[in-house]
Amino acid sequence: MDLDSDTMLRVIAEATRTVRDELTDVPLPIEGALPAALNGVLFRNGPGRFERGGTRYGHPFDGDGHIVRLDIGAGGVRFRNRFVRTRELLAEERSGRLRYRAFGTNLPGGLPANLLRMRIKNAANTSVIWHGGRLLALWEGGPPHRLDLHTLATLGPESFDGRLRNPARGPLGWLARRLSPLLPFSAHPRLDADTGELINFGLVFGRPNRLLLYRVDRGGRMAEPETYDLPRFSFVHDLAVTRRWLCFLLPQADYDVPRALLGLKTPIGSLRIATERPMQALLIPRAGQRASARPLRFECVPGFVFHIAQAFDREDGALVLDLLRYREFPAFDDFESLYRERHPDMVPRLERLRLRPQEGRCDSEPWSERAFELPVTAPAALGAPRRCIYGVGAPPERDVPYFTAIQRLDTETGEVRVHDFGLDLAGEPILVPGGDGSEGWLLCLVHRAGRERTDLVCLRASDLALQATATLPCVMPIGFHGCWVPRGELPAPGA
Repeated sequence: MDLDSDTMLRVIAEATRTVRDELTDVPLPIEGALPAALNGVLFRNGPGRFERGGTRYGHPFDGDGHIVRLDIGAGGVRFRNRFVRTRELLAEERSGRLRYRAFGTNLPGGLPANLLRMRIKNAANTSVIWHGGRLLALWEGGPPHRLDLHTLATLGPESFDGRLRNPARGPLGWLARRLSPLLPFSAHPRLDADTGELINFGLVFGRPNRLLLYRVDRGGRMAEPETYDLPRFSFVHDLAVTRRWLCFLLPQADYDVPRALLGLKTPIGSLRIATERPMQALLIPRAGQRASARPLRFECVPGFVFHIAQAFDREDGALVLDLLRYREFPAFDDFESLYRERHPDMVPRLERLRLRPQEGRCDSEPWSERAFELPVTAPAALGAPRRCIYGVGAPPERDVPYFTAIQRLDTETGEVRVHDFGLDLAGEPILVPGGDGSEGWLLCLVHRAGRERTDLVCLRASDLALQATATLPCVMPIGFHGCWVPRGELPAPGA
């Protein structure tokens, strides 16, 4: 279905309204039949507040983190939601106005209000994970926030027993420490199903710029972070992990740091990504490979990548990545232009990238001309290839990032199956594997255009057939990322 720009902008405005109510243990009406094997809790995170004191945030990534908890089992579906009560959100609630700069939002009042306001608000709004006995709300540029698994109460920033404290080395150590007392912990960690280890990273501006690698064991204990100096500060949202490598795709990014620190530009407004130039592939050997390998860096394809669907090693030494590549960095800070003009290069498409570390070169090929984003795959050992990739998408003729479909790519046949919701906006699908060896089911939130309604939708993963729909008690943003926690992994309340 081809949509006009006015319709898309109207629906996006509907789907990005501030959540006014926090509700507790509300049973949801269900149409259809939920599979009996679905037994656990779905958590979702995303922006839930889009304005404060009459000032709307200037970027969709700036909204305050809002957690949705959907308990699914024999008794049906029960709903709970809470905002992540960061230090910044509590301060703004008390004052009733914006008090902190954000990724794409400066404070009202121009230069005098923003001059040397270097602390950027931790929105805690990008993802939520369960690992090592902790439920964590994650954000790109700061530490995670720990939540109560059952009530969603915010327990405070998580420092992993002090491992995330910023040592702030180098000549700009004082500045790095002021900008970030706790080190950033990315919103896209990777779980090693073999060991239970969580692998993550953070980027720190300074002299030198640093890439930090984190390893958190299955009990929640973090090892001493590893540090790698970078020649330039960059913008990296995701990483790939295989048995041999940690892989980062570094775009040709430049920040106008002085003007951002002076308050003349927002952080995102100071960012320029030269997507016409090749990204650099930074490959760091996994711990077991370091005796015989060293970090490598070489040019690969141009563009920008938010998300990597999967990665695996081939016997010939190649590293294969299935990823979503933008030929041009999307102008999310200018929604009017993004949806009123044709921007086919700002629509991500699923590609296979083959890196050959020993030769320092790569090649790529598209999987499909359909738009594709927010990819998920079945849980498996890191580096094991997955046959199916699921995500949100849109028809090939749609040349703006307006995602109304759930899609399934079979990497053995190249077939793409689609369940399109028409005008409705589809959120990231979360895969719940079948206990009988089947693919299982996909759970996603769907904003119903023009109907003042948000639904939890359950699709059969193998063919995307609709199984059941549960209607939330009020309109909720569909959010960014989430996780599924099986009932057997949930400790009892108070445990």
